[in-house]
Amino acid sequence: MNRFIIAVVMLLIAGIICGCEIFTVTAYSVDYKEDLDTVKRLMEEESYYDAYKLSEKTIESWQKAARHLDKYLYHDYIDDITVKMSALPVYAQNEDTQAVNAQVEEIKKQLTSLKESELPYMHNIL
Repeated sequence: MNRFIIAVVMLLIAGIICGCEIFTVTAYSVDYKEDLDTVKRLMEEESYYDAYKLSEKTIESWQKAARHLDKYLYHDYIDDITVKMSALPVYAQNEDTQAVNAQVEEIKKQLTSLKESELPYMHNIL
């Protein structure tokens, strides 16, 4: 009987960890996609300074969020997104709308990939 109880407790702990991972990664993914869309929109409106400031704020916030995401995901994926986000302020400061748009789309693909391919969904487990 004790083995059964231990197995159920371990299963519950694994479920809680998976739930936390799904919630955390999904929340961060949605939040950063919204910020990236705003940066892209500001660049298209030629509000380069505002886009620069928002991209600086976004990368600063991402670096804090990356610490939480590193608990659940491969560090290489998070680091790659960090490197791509780090280029956004430079492109915005140089008023390079095309480069910002390309970088934003690439980052959004990576965020979607994190959410869809790395989380413990049944189709990823099987």
